[in-house]
Amino acid sequence: MSSIYISNIENYLNFSTISTISIEWVDPIFITAYKAYIEETNGVENIENSYLQRMLATSYSDGKSYSPIENIISRREIESISNHLASIMILNYRYMDNDDLYDLKDYLRYLFTEIMNNVIDHSGSPVGGYAMAQYYPTKNKIQFAVADRGVGFLHNVKLKKSNITTEEEAIMLALQKGFTATPAKMYGYERNAGFGLYAMKEILDQTGGTFVIISNDTMLRYSKGRSIFKKLTTFYKGVIVGFDFFADKINLKLGEFQKGYLWLQDSDEEELY
Repeated sequence: MSSIYISNIENYLNFSTISTISIEWVDPIFITAYKAYIEETNGVENIENSYLQRMLATSYSDGKSYSPIENIISRREIESISNHLASIMILNYRYMDNDDLYDLKDYLRYLFTEIMNNVIDHSGSPVGGYAMAQYYPTKNKIQFAVADRGVGFLHNVKLKKSNITTEEEAIMLALQKGFTATPAKMYGYERNAGFGLYAMKEILDQTGGTFVIISNDTMLRYSKGRSIFKKLTTFYKGVIVGFDFFADKINLKLGEFQKGYLWLQDSDEEELY
């Protein structure tokens, strides 16, 4: 039997050959990527594994520790999707007082929104993206993941930085403060550009979280300020982003975090956008 976690996701990206009947556990990072693959290829219509069927469901009922899978296809829907996912996740933190719950929901909505915006702005995915969140009571953490079947990081970064030649270089640049491959205005919406992935990294640094980014043939694992890149043996078409967030380690209100880590620019910071 197979258990697929954020820690071993790179071993389970060959969706055309994977045996779904043997899967006994999956993290959201696998479910979102697998769902995006299914929708693009129409490769699987009947999944015999009842557990996997439940995890792939788009409906939600009370008492689940995980959200339904959400399809991200336009900016107009991102705010409502983000609010829905955050509302489900905070049900697991009833022990918190109202102020702390409010702060937690602010952080979750902000994180979810920033990462989902990247799908619309950058991916070029024919099926949009798929997002999902899950609460883990034994570790008191939330995992959020989003996956698309688009062009990946390098394609977009090269539009701004033609000297970038690898997915690894593109991912590192995309994580820098202020960098964006997005025009200032997309689809009629104003963009506060260049904070999405950088903000995710800074929030997770402050709260002891970790993240994984997969783009085509390259994977980044990030934890405690350390980046580890790996060349994948199985090519994944598009981008997968997944992170683990520890809500009990929040020590700043979102507005205070934004002022301290996002909006203040160092005088010597390169203006990339």
